[in-house]
Amino acid sequence: MPGPAGSAVAALRRLRADPLTRFLDLRREYGPVVHLATWPVSAYLVSDPEAIADALVGGHHSYGKGAARRGRGGRVKVVQPLSLLLGRGLLTSSGPAHRTNRRLMQPLFHRRRIAGYGAAFSAIADSTARSWHDGQRLDVHTEMTEMTLEIVARTLFDVALDDTLIEVVRTALNENMPVAGRLALPGFGAAERLPLPAARRRRASRDALDRMVYGLIARRRAAGATGDDLLCLLLSTQDAETGVRMDDTQVRDEALTLLLAGHETTANALSWTFHLLGANPQAERELHAELDTVLGERPPTIDDLPRLTYTQAVLNESLRLYPPVWAMGRHLAEDREVGGHLLPAGSTLLFSQWVVHRDERWWPDPDRFDPTRWLRSGTDAADAGTSAGTSAGTSAEAVPDRPRFAYFPFGGGPRQCIGNTFALAEGALALAAIARRWSLRPVPGIDVVPQPLVTLRPRDGLPMTAHIRRLS
Repeated sequence: MPGPAGSAVAALRRLRADPLTRFLDLRREYGPVVHLATWPVSAYLVSDPEAIADALVGGHHSYGKGAARRGRGGRVKVVQPLSLLLGRGLLTSSGPAHRTNRRLMQPLFHRRRIAGYGAAFSAIADSTARSWHDGQRLDVHTEMTEMTLEIVARTLFDVALDDTLIEVVRTALNENMPVAGRLALPGFGAAERLPLPAARRRRASRDALDRMVYGLIARRRAAGATGDDLLCLLLSTQDAETGVRMDDTQVRDEALTLLLAGHETTANALSWTFHLLGANPQAERELHAELDTVLGERPPTIDDLPRLTYTQAVLNESLRLYPPVWAMGRHLAEDREVGGHLLPAGSTLLFSQWVVHRDERWWPDPDRFDPTRWLRSGTDAADAGTSAGTSAGTSAEAVPDRPRFAYFPFGGGPRQCIGNTFALAEGALALAAIARRWSLRPVPGIDVVPQPLVTLRPRDGLPMTAHIRRLS
């Protein structure tokens, strides 16, 4: 098997300095299936779109969520890196529990309901834009994080955003995200229970998050859970097949999954979008021209999306270059052929959007930011972009046989991100609401470096200067 296989500890050491560049180099050197580590996690980097399609769609029953770790006697234990923070929510659960909870939550993300959220998406983004002043230096990542957190709090939880909520969520993410990947290593779970300073901080941040969410649950139960928000839906809905309702722990896990994952990924996507626009003035001019034509001096609405084709193309191209989730994992539940190699049960497979989205076979000049990839004659960009994995391209560089999973920012198959339509509508409306008012320029002399944790953040924030703009 091609690759620099060794222990998982050695593999992590090689990846630690710059995993994004390392993964790209491994793909170029060894091909679409690379053996990364042998023990205790037998890990492979898989960059073949057809193999990814098999794992996520066609053969998904042969794969499980999370990493498989081998213990004494060859016994395999499945580890979910985010389970310490999110429990057994939709992102980390599997099997019947995942299917049941997804059925319960699916109505919350129906297109008609998302259309109802559109006014809040636009209003909150417009309020964020109105709070800035000309020439102000901003940390755009912080601004986008607080904005998307307010959107999730209002639309899914029907609560107002306050400083306490911001601090609790920020602390929990900052303390726990950097170490999530270590959960697959032997001894990390036990070390997390020791009275070490870092472990104590992580536990304290998780406890604070639990108190906040369980408090919201208790208040909804006391009020009869008759509202239209996520918590009321989870508390009042019973499974049509079993008649079972969620208990408070299940509700907590699902609520935290949507609260944390639902705002973190969109905040990162918007941050990288403004970073790319700031470095590409021509693309920004085209975006502004469309916004001036479609919106004039009013905020966007959900009904504007079919005409905001370039706006959505910008967002899709940003998701290609800086996917908020830059890699995802599965383990094999049985022996299976993957990319021409027979891999044994218990193997852990990593699929990296960062790598596949830069495959020059499917994306000519892959490092170039070019929103016109997503525009094609006779097809709305809304059709080309809101369906993750489209084969859209310009007439100049169309790739008609581009595989479905050459682009998969939201995963795919039965476990595709349940909030993908929510996120794309939120991202496009927020981008339009802010960009119609402002041109954001990079601060000279500051390098913006991606930080590949569970999500892809700007390592030290995203400093930019806001310049007011007028209609072109």
